[in-house]
Order: sequence, then C-alpha cells, then structure tokens
Amino acid sequence: MTRRLIGVLMLGLVVGFSASAKDKGGATPAPAEKKVPDVVGTVLKTDGPNLVVQTRGKNASEVTIVTDGNTKFEVKGNAGALKDIKPGMQVVVTPNTGTAQKVVATEVATKKDKAKKKKDKTTKPA
Repeated sequence: MTRRLIGVLMLGLVVGFSASAKDKGGATPAPAEKKVPDVVGTVLKTDGPNLVVQTRGKNASEVTIVTDGNTKFEVKGNAGALKDIKPGMQVVVTPNTGTAQKVVATEVATKKDKAKKKKDKTTKPA
C-alpha cells in the first residue's frame, strides 16, 4: 500500500513540474544570439550615397556600405554627414549587413601626431 502511495505521489510531482516548466517556456534556456561584429576599416572613397571601405583582419576585403537619409553620421566625435567623411579615415559601421544605421568616423593618427603628443606629455610648462 505504501509503495502504491509513493508511486502516486511521485507521478503527481513529475506532472506538476512538467506543467510548470511548460508555463515558463520550457526548462532549457534559449541559446544566446551570437553578436555579429560591426564593419571596421579604412575609407577608400565615397561613391554617391555609398562608402567604400577596406576592412581589416583575417577576412579583409573591400566592402561597399549603403547609406540613406536615416543613417546617422558621427565624424571626429561630432554629428556629421557623409560629405564630412574623407578617404583615409577609420570607420565603424553598424550593422554589418543591409543599409547602415550608424557610421562613426575618426582621423588616423600619423607617426608625427603620436610623436608630438608624446613630446607634449613629457614636457611640462614652467
């Protein structure tokens, strides 16, 4: 009799747990979406409303970035426009597929700029 009672109680617990798991969307968590990296590279040229960028890294290639009226531009830390972006600037474009939503462009620091900055840091005014 006690075996039967224990069996019935265990069955009730199993059914109760499975019902609550279904209510919460399942016991296993959904896999996290993989974050796709932004396009990062050097501007080669502007071609109408598009930017042509040379990407870096293992899969480096020349990529054409499509922009439109909704694309937000940030140039040297300030709001800007496509016309403000010049060849040689470094850009980060979000997202990496489709029409760009945001383009952030910065100047590339040259060796002279880096040397001057280092010199300014080491010499203190009297």
